[in-house]
Amino acid sequence: MNGYIKNLGTVMMMVAIANILIPEGGIKKFAALSMGFIMISAAIAPVGQIFKKTEFSIETFSTDEESLSAAEDNYREEVLSRHRENIQSKIREHIRHGSEVAVEVAENGEITGVKLILRGDESSAVRYIVDTLKFPRERIKLNYENN
Repeated sequence: MNGYIKNLGTVMMMVAIANILIPEGGIKKFAALSMGFIMISAAIAPVGQIFKKTEFSIETFSTDEESLSAAEDNYREEVLSRHRENIQSKIREHIRHGSEVAVEVAENGEITGVKLILRGDESSAVRYIVDTLKFPRERIKLNYENN
C-alpha cells in the first residue's frame, strides 16, 4: 500500500510538471487528456494486480463426485418437501374443523399415504383427496380426536 501511494504521488507530480511545461495551444488539450488517462491508469493499477494473483482454471470451478451427489440429494429432498407441503396445503383448504393432515410422498413424487387427524366431519377433505388427487379411499388413514 505504501508503494502504491508513492507511485501515485510520483505520477501526479510528473503530470503537474508536464502540464506546466507544455505550451498553451491546441496540443495542451490533447496532452491534458493523455495525462488524465495516465493518472487513471496509475490509480486503478492495484485492480490489475488482484486479477494477476487470481488464477482461473477448470479445477477452480470443478467439484468432486461426492459434492455433486450430495447437492443432488439435497435438491431432491427439497423438491419432495415442497411437493408434500403443497399437497397438504391444498387438502387444508377443504378442512373445516381444525383437523390436521400429514401426507407421505415417494421418491417419484407419488402420494403413498394420507393421514387425517379429525376433529369433526371432514367429508369434503376426504372427497377432495379421492376425487381430485385420485388417492384410494381405503388408503386414507383417519384418526378421530375428541375435543
